[in-house]
Amino acid sequence: MIDFDAEIEQVLDGPPTRLAFRAVCAALLRAGCPERLVSRCEERLASWPDEVREASWSWLAALKAGHSKPTWRLVRSLSPQSVRNGTVDPALPDPRSCAEVRGVTRLDLGWYASEQLEALAATLDHWENLRSVRIGGLTGSDAELVARIAEHEALTRLESLSLVGVDEDMWHFRKPPFGPPEGRTWQLRHVGLRAPDLVHLLGSGRVPDLRSVDVLVCSAQEALDLAARPELARLDRLAIGFRCGRNGRQPLWKPYFGNVIDEDDDAAEAFFARADLTGVRSLVVRGTPMGLGREGLGERGVDAIVAGGVLRRLTELTLELLPVGDAAIARVLEAIDAERMEKLALTDLVATDRTATALAAAGVLPRLRHLNLSRNRLGAEGARELAAGVRLPALEHLDLSGRESGSPYYARPDIQPVGDAAAEAWASTDNATRLTHLRLAATGLSATGLAALMTSERLPELGTLDVACNPMGSWPTALQDAPVWRTVRSLNLADCGLGDADIRSLASTTSAPRLHSVSLAYNSVGSQGARALAAWALLPQLRELDLHDNVIGDDGLTDLATSRAAQRLLELDLEQDCWNPGARDDRKPLPAAVVDPASFPSLDAIFLGMVDEYHGSRYSCGFPTRVREEIVSAPGARPELIAFLTHLETDDFEDDEDDEDDTGPDEDKNLDDHDFRTERAARHAELFDEARDFARRMIEGDIGWPPPQEPAQVTAAGDG
Repeated sequence: MIDFDAEIEQVLDGPPTRLAFRAVCAALLRAGCPERLVSRCEERLASWPDEVREASWSWLAALKAGHSKPTWRLVRSLSPQSVRNGTVDPALPDPRSCAEVRGVTRLDLGWYASEQLEALAATLDHWENLRSVRIGGLTGSDAELVARIAEHEALTRLESLSLVGVDEDMWHFRKPPFGPPEGRTWQLRHVGLRAPDLVHLLGSGRVPDLRSVDVLVCSAQEALDLAARPELARLDRLAIGFRCGRNGRQPLWKPYFGNVIDEDDDAAEAFFARADLTGVRSLVVRGTPMGLGREGLGERGVDAIVAGGVLRRLTELTLELLPVGDAAIARVLEAIDAERMEKLALTDLVATDRTATALAAAGVLPRLRHLNLSRNRLGAEGARELAAGVRLPALEHLDLSGRESGSPYYARPDIQPVGDAAAEAWASTDNATRLTHLRLAATGLSATGLAALMTSERLPELGTLDVACNPMGSWPTALQDAPVWRTVRSLNLADCGLGDADIRSLASTTSAPRLHSVSLAYNSVGSQGARALAAWALLPQLRELDLHDNVIGDDGLTDLATSRAAQRLLELDLEQDCWNPGARDDRKPLPAAVVDPASFPSLDAIFLGMVDEYHGSRYSCGFPTRVREEIVSAPGARPELIAFLTHLETDDFEDDEDDEDDTGPDEDKNLDDHDFRTERAARHAELFDEARDFARRMIEGDIGWPPPQEPAQVTAAGDG
């Protein structure tokens, strides 16, 4: 008999995450939701951040389809936007008629979510516990809605309102103004706004408790106006993006230094020379991506930050997506107080091994818990110097990843070429003894480097290991009892070139007491691998299993489902891309065992069928229309499956699934020609060499950008 009390206590004693919250709710449901246990969870969850007590998209979709559950009373956060290909967003629930959401304190409406914003504007009075609202991608067409929100008396209850984020580029749409009328004092502690709106809000005197700001500055005059506000001195956190000019040039599919925007540098100089930032302890400055480069302020802007004096007072610093290079980064590192710094993120700045040397010059950073040097051009020597050349006794989070590709059918990773040297160095350094998170995705890691990490005794607290986008091509059987299994909770092996034999080796591990999440997306797992997973001793404890775009046949899917082993699995992804030559025939319904509630009794999200990841659309859902309709209308059908099947964009497949001649892509096309798996390792080796060569040229000062004259292949703006 399952001891649900003990299971729930074990989850509650672990790290507070969204997945852990879902695990608590699933255990409560399997226990029958006795009031005593629900009340106990309510009491314990009160200490968790509200943002992790989130109802997933699938919960909202199921609720819209008429399926509720008693664990909704524990929910505090909603994020209704779907990020899956070919799925639609469920409508924002109306708290007047939907009691399940009345305890919600936090709404993240997602991007370009005008319909959700309209629903919120109509019901804002009735979200009595709401304290935080976020939306991204507002456009000029949202002006009326934003004006209605700005005039709403319910804003006096909010503590956070984000209408703009520094991850927005301002290239395509004008932002609607936010100009609330005079009135009562607000409780806002955080806002995300355009600079003119922030200046107006600060000058109104309505936000005396404001301590955190995300702001976009679009001209030097806006920078001056903002810098003149004395209220900035009260902030303890500032995230700022300068969007004063644009360039947009890029070489196609090649790494390059990036575009320095002189207007951004001018605005940065104007702002940091005048703004009173004496209270700021956390600073974020972010540019924008441009193909395989970046665009924004350059060395002059960074020097303005240094000259302004704010760096010496910081405990957290993030510089991201800026074309600055090693020399400017070195001046930043000289200006910080190494004794104070707790979080340092220098990401996508064209940093090389010289940045590692500059960081090592500090000698010791006694409080640094979080170090992120991802999406740069560090190499083997830089990784070794970070591991051995500087003391980091408090380090918990290390990210040396490259930029992952997204779908490998249509994009390429941008590699940070630290390779096995990084793994070997960090497997043997005392700096690793407190690491809980280690990311080495897209770094050229091989099975040798993986083995060095897994077998290290210097990683006694490692909980998250991400080695995705490294086509290692094997999983050594010798790792079955490796020390890292004692602590690891999440393992990301997406796009690692693993096949059935490797899955059998992986499944030979019989003890990993904390492992809850495994991603095997974009590998070559077939039916034999699925059988190995079905028999894996660790499958009963997994909460999340990502098998997206593998090559499992119906026999393997049936074996995985009928094993009845995945009793705690919350999320299962079995989708395949339309260019996968090993994809199952989508004219046939999936085996019934896959959707049998007995197969995965805790499941609250499932993703099935064939998608087109290039266009973000869907060819199928795993069932012909007739079968899909029967499932949706059947008594006792599982809510998470109904949530998926009733929230699909069906235009591309609803009328064609019975056509024997239509299976998705044109049949006269050779799918093998489009399968990234066929030359994955060789292509990765080429990209690794390209990244090392690019780093060498940056160190030698051969930036090579901008070109002396614009060649024909240079294109307009875009993210590549």
